[in-house]
Amino acid sequence: MSRKIATDATPLVVVVGSVNMDLVFTGLAAMPVPGETVAARSFELQPGGKGANQASAAAALGADVRLVAALGDDEFGRIAAADLRARGVSLDHVATVPGPSGVAGVLIDQAGENVVIVNPGANGALDGADASAVADRIGAESGALTVLASLEVPLDAIRAWARVARERGWRFILNPAPAPAEPLDDELLALVDVITPNQTELASIGEERLAAVVPVVVVTLGGDGAEVRAGGTVTRVPAFAVEPVDTTGAGDAFNGALAVGLASGRQIGDAVRLACAVGALATRGLGARSSLPDAAEAEAFAG
Repeated sequence: MSRKIATDATPLVVVVGSVNMDLVFTGLAAMPVPGETVAARSFELQPGGKGANQASAAAALGADVRLVAALGDDEFGRIAAADLRARGVSLDHVATVPGPSGVAGVLIDQAGENVVIVNPGANGALDGADASAVADRIGAESGALTVLASLEVPLDAIRAWARVARERGWRFILNPAPAPAEPLDDELLALVDVITPNQTELASIGEERLAAVVPVVVVTLGGDGAEVRAGGTVTRVPAFAVEPVDTTGAGDAFNGALAVGLASGRQIGDAVRLACAVGALATRGLGARSSLPDAAEAEAFAG
């Protein structure tokens, strides 16, 4: 089967998620423990947020990407919006609300591993009340598309978009990250076509529960690749070797690429292979978006 991303029609992906500004501290000898102060080698201000990162990864691969999100009316919001526009992400469905935008503090050690602290800011204002109306406007341009959502925005918004996708026959992918503080409800899970937990998130939600409700479970394994669990079978997709600089955006790049792969008509195993390749390539530079590959680089790397 061909692994070309491009099809006769440009893949259309709707990303429902967060937009943050990341305060990134790098080069820590070790992560701090309570009461400890550690020195960072450098500091940068970088646009981030799971939704914005996923949308950027999908746009880099050539997809037509519509972001559904909320920004604050502050300088961080203006910087984030400018970055997304420059990456080709449509902001037609991004609201600007009073108050601060979302912010994340990112600590990165010398091995490239990270710890992230998030304050949602404007992301908490996304409620999904206009999901159906927005979907009607988007759907007028395409009879089939893929919706990708993650958990840095309120569950009401995610649930609304899951219903919208099901009603219109669109594929709905849920990236259950960060790990939910409370169990995801059965109503939401029953509307999910593909879910992409890492091992921590899988344990939080429950393996047996997911297997019984969601048709396709893609477990991300970091440097060990991913597992596709569908129809009672488990298929391992190997990782791609790179020298990581920063793993912050690897999972987001994986999910954005998976959405593009499925929206362009790939079978799940082939789409996950593409996602593993893009996730690996995204770790080569500092920040979640600095080394996102385009379609040609991703195809060449995936082989």
